[in-house]
Amino acid sequence: MLIVTGAVTVWQFRDPQLLDQLRRDRDLLTSGEWWRAVTPLLVQDPPWQAWATVPGIFVLGVNVEKFFGGLGMLTVYLGSGLAGEAFGYALQPHGAGNSVADCGMIGALAVYLLSEAGSDVLQLRLSPPARRTLATVLATAALATVTAVTALTGDIHGPATVAGAAIGALLLRRTRPRRAA
Repeated sequence: MLIVTGAVTVWQFRDPQLLDQLRRDRDLLTSGEWWRAVTPLLVQDPPWQAWATVPGIFVLGVNVEKFFGGLGMLTVYLGSGLAGEAFGYALQPHGAGNSVADCGMIGALAVYLLSEAGSDVLQLRLSPPARRTLATVLATAALATVTAVTALTGDIHGPATVAGAAIGALLLRRTRPRRAA
């Protein structure tokens, strides 16, 4: 993701018209330019944000890949990025950037760190019932906050973060050893 997004971002700096060809544009998406569902993750609007968001793919992605594997990292990145772009089409019909996918990776990392698997990293020793209670309280608070902030401001990063957390939780459940029946 870093190489592809980085290469397209460099191309955007060399050819500023690329942004208009790949950014979110609801009218063009609904008139058949289906690729605009994904391509806003490859260009940056405003372009200066690339200095934070593109390196964010590396900084966050290395850790997401470490905890969830390569396919898991790709799933978190694309799943939360597409969720963020979907909210973008609803709330900010013109724009672009991979910051929503970066936020999704933050959500997945938070879930991992609060999980039993992440207890060695965070050094948080809790009983399983206490860990479930903490996770439930934090998830409820996060959903309420994201819902309120998104409704008030139209910001699309919160929903992408929640999507990343949900994908991370699903990936953890998938990799958990099954008990004998």
